[in-house]
Amino acid sequence: MSVHRRWFSLPREPATVAAGRRRVRDLLTAWNTPLDQDTRFALDLVTSELLGNAVRHATGPAVTVGVHADPLHHRAVIEVYDSSPALPVLPTAADLPDEDAESGRGLLLVAELALAHGVVRKRGGKWVWAEIALPGAAARPIPGPRDGTPRKTPHGGVAPWAMTCQ
Repeated sequence: MSVHRRWFSLPREPATVAAGRRRVRDLLTAWNTPLDQDTRFALDLVTSELLGNAVRHATGPAVTVGVHADPLHHRAVIEVYDSSPALPVLPTAADLPDEDAESGRGLLLVAELALAHGVVRKRGGKWVWAEIALPGAAARPIPGPRDGTPRKTPHGGVAPWAMTCQ
């Protein structure tokens, strides 16, 4: 099993969300990444939310999507780059939209579905990323650096091994 990585750009327009979701799914399928129904749902939703936020709130004509699959360690990472310097904000309990609102919960969903998520400032923009567990993740945690104990991924925090900074 090998690690796979691919980046692709899409125009920053509403149709990008569905197109990006399909492309991520197609890449993972082409790489024979093991996926179950729950993992597909999580990957689709996280991809949709990250892309939807970039399309809705960012600037510039395009967004770039990074897809990384590491079946050996049971991890996939979805990244979305946009040219806006504005960082996403995870709402607090006081900032939650009312129950009839149609938006405002995306990052909360990402936080619940991801092992880790975060944002990396880049010159001219940012990467927003989320790490998703692939099937079998509980059975084979990523070993720690020296003593073989599993690494603990901070919930909602930055997992350095999940980020790709260039």
